[in-house]
This record gives sequence, structure tokens and C-alpha cells, in this order.
Amino acid sequence: MPAGTDVPDLRLISWNITLKCPLRCAHCYVNAGEHEATGVLSTGEACAVIDQICELGKPVVILSGGEPLMRDDIFEIARYGTGKGLVMAMGTSGILIDSACARKIRDAGIRRIAISIDSADPAVHDAFRGLSGAWERAVQGIKYCVNEGIGVQINTTVLSPDIQSIKDVVSLGTGLRVTDYQIFFPVPTGRGTEVPWLTPQVYEDLIREVLSTYQNTGVNIRPTCAPQFRRIADTLGLSNPSWGRGCIAGIRYCRIFADGDVTPCPYLPARAGNVREYPLKKIWHESPVLSVLRDPKFLLGKCGRCGYQAVCGGCRARSYKPDGIMPDMCGGIAWPDTPGGDLCGEDPWCQYEPDEKSTPLTVPLDQTDLALLDALQDDIPLVSRPYDVMAVRLNIPADDVIKRLKILQERGIVRGLSPVLESRQIGLSATTLVAIRVPDEKITTVARLINTYPEVSHNYRRDNMYPLWFTIAGKDEHRIRGILDGIRQEAGLCEEDILELPTVRRFKIDVRFTFPGIPAKEGSNGRT
Repeated sequence: MPAGTDVPDLRLISWNITLKCPLRCAHCYVNAGEHEATGVLSTGEACAVIDQICELGKPVVILSGGEPLMRDDIFEIARYGTGKGLVMAMGTSGILIDSACARKIRDAGIRRIAISIDSADPAVHDAFRGLSGAWERAVQGIKYCVNEGIGVQINTTVLSPDIQSIKDVVSLGTGLRVTDYQIFFPVPTGRGTEVPWLTPQVYEDLIREVLSTYQNTGVNIRPTCAPQFRRIADTLGLSNPSWGRGCIAGIRYCRIFADGDVTPCPYLPARAGNVREYPLKKIWHESPVLSVLRDPKFLLGKCGRCGYQAVCGGCRARSYKPDGIMPDMCGGIAWPDTPGGDLCGEDPWCQYEPDEKSTPLTVPLDQTDLALLDALQDDIPLVSRPYDVMAVRLNIPADDVIKRLKILQERGIVRGLSPVLESRQIGLSATTLVAIRVPDEKITTVARLINTYPEVSHNYRRDNMYPLWFTIAGKDEHRIRGILDGIRQEAGLCEEDILELPTVRRFKIDVRFTFPGIPAKEGSNGRT
């Protein structure tokens, strides 16, 4: 193993300490079940690994599985780590936790525990986990842990394109006094290769909905195995110091397998070394598998030219097998043929297409940016070189105006620059506002149907008995009626499901936004 440079601190370790599990989860990346892994680390070896971990500092150690509570020595191992000053945590199904077990977890020094709840509907959760009654036992396990003062996080796997399923889980957890949630967008590994997962665009839309819904709510929610959430958050103007980088595989994080193999993350079966062969410190500092993940110059494709490298990095597990098919993790961990090429390809599940280096929103806006945004609220002059005129107003070069506008667009602050057309003057004499009543499970599908009509604009979802609201501008009432009839028939709606509110009179105000350090225009109704 060649020596590495600029090695980051190891902050988090997931440890598949056993592959035994009473469940048969559809998405299990290690194909856990009734049999133990070949060559599983013994109690003494596990404690020796903890000694190795301590040589790297004090990372958080998550005891996972399989089901970690199926190891008879799990509390001995946890107590040993606690005694060494490590923050010990656990990831579990929760179904083996009763009041006595919760006390043992607490007494072993385990400070936090993650319990999986994949649906607020017991039947859905039980079917996904492969055991009747699993939901009820997991919920009871959460209650027992909360009562013992153990911090609980709910992990939920995305099974539906509708955000309502996530909302229901969060609502359930809130009632159980849980405030921390991880939303898993699974990488198809192990048994998960047989599951018909959702599409990349559905993931993109759902991430945006989740982040928008739970901003400033007191709910700490983080998408996992979807590093593009950092890009999406930046375009929404959202930040959370606890999020960290989107993909931390091999950078701040690694996984220890049951037999001692070390990989960058649980979903990435690329062997970096084995703690029986090399000390963990040597693996962390010198493995070429880990080294390439820390240097953005190795990133290929659109990830290689994307300005969100620092906050996102793309999912290295998905890039490792761009066809989406991972090997069975039991015996499937191997050295990559070419670490850079195998691990550093573009993320095939990211929908973003950068034209050139973009700049994340984490870089603050300067006063010139704010002055430019303010100037954009005025009429852009109808001349052959309008940006030259704006440059003179701002006392900056014209090229700088164009460069800043491109960056503002890539950040999502400016969606575009386009004329405001007077619809009646170009033959669109009929306009109307429409609200549609549609079941929650059909909202996304119907919204996409509505968007296929070019006359439709401003299509929004609202918390209302009529959740979809949009506007139509057509050449006449007959065309608008044709559009509404088409939507009704294709979506299978009734007449009473569509509420039409045609425009009778238009009242218009000069809406302006004010920016820090930029004087408000006299007579405007600026909004901050």
C-alpha cells in the first residue's frame, strides 16, 4: 500500500458485526439471514479492532448487521468501545428490543440507536421486512429506547414516489418523540438487486419535496445514498451544518465487514484491506481504493466537471456499477480492477447536467451579485447589447455581468431571463386558474400529465382538499375546455373534481425584493 497524503480524519464507521438476522428484508445489501458470515471476527478480534480504531482518533462506531443484537457478545463489545472513549451507536431492526434489552443497550454506553420504520402502515413494513409483526415490535423498541434516554433515529427506505409515505413516518416518529430521520435511497446490492426501485427523476423530485417540506420545522432529516441532495439543497437556499458532504465514502467514513474486510461504504463492495492483515490506520492512510475517492481530479464524466464536487461528489457506489447491479455482498467484496476508473465514474442517478464548472450556494453572494439581482428587477433595455447597459449601471465589465448571471442561474437563484408577454395581445384571450382534487397517490402522475399541455403554467401542489393548482392561457374558452376535458379523462377524474376559477379582472402590483446593502427603490413594495 503506497503512502497517502492529506489524509482526512475518520469520523464514522459502520460495522457489519454479524450477518445473522431474523428478518428477510427485500433490500438487504449483505443478504443477511439465519447463517453467520464465514470467518466472522471473534469477541477478542472485535475488541482488537476497537483498539485499532482508537489509533485513528475517536470516530463514531455504528454496530450494525444483519441484526447486531443476535450476537451474544454485542454488549461486551459495546462496553469495550465505550471504555476506550468511543461514541458507540447501533443500527437495528428494533424487533428484539424489550425493556430489559433497552436497559442493556443503555448500560453498555450505546448513546444513539437507529431503528428502521419503512412505512406507517404495518402491513407495508412487514411485507418489506419479511416478517409479520415486525412493525409493531420495532415501534415498541423505539418506545423502550426513548424511555431509557437513548437517542433514537428512524431510518426509512424510500418505497413510494409520493412524499406522503415519508410524511406519515415522520408523523409517527414525532409522536414517539423522535426528531432525527435518515431517508434511504437504496443502491441495489445483495437482495436489493431483485427489487423494482424507483427512477432517478422520481428520486430527484422526492428529494426536493422532502427538503422543502421539512425546512425550519425542527425535524432533522437527511437523505442518504443520494448525495445530490446537497446540490438540490443549495439551489433551494437550504443548509444544515450537520449534513456534511453528500458522499463521504472513504473520505470521512468506511465500513468494516463481518470478516474484517474494509470498504469505503456498505453499498460499495470495493476492498480496501482487511483488519486481520493490516492495521486499520494503515488501511485508512495508505489504501489506493480510499485515496482516489479523496481526490476530485479522478472524477470522470459530468461529476468530473461539476461545481458541486465539494459538497456532493456523486454516489461512488452507483458509479462503481453504472448498470445498477452489484454483486452479492457475501463473497462479493473484491479489489477493484482499476480503482480510479471503477470508483470515480459519473453518478448515473444524478439528473444534473453541468455545462462547465458551477459554483455551489455555499459561496456567499457579494454586494455586486446583490446589486445585479436588484437591477434585474428593472426593465432590461431593448437594445442590441443589453448587458453592456447593465454593466455601465453597475460599474463592472459586461463580461462580468454575463459570468455572474450564469453562476446565479446554476445556483438556482435566477431560473431564467425572459420577456413578460401580454397574453391577450398575442391571441391568448382566455385565462383561468384551476384546482384539481386528486388522491395523494396520484398527485405526481396527474401533475406530470398537466405539464404536458404547453398552455399550462405555474403548476403547484398545495395542502388543500384540491392539492393541484395551475393556470391556463388559451386562445379561447373552447381550447381551455378541451384541455380540462383531456386532463379529466386521462386522469380518470369527475367533473366535480375540477374547480375552475376564470379571470374576471386583473390587479397588478410592482413586486420588488430588497437586498441587504442595496437601497430600496422609492415607491416600491419591496419584500425581503
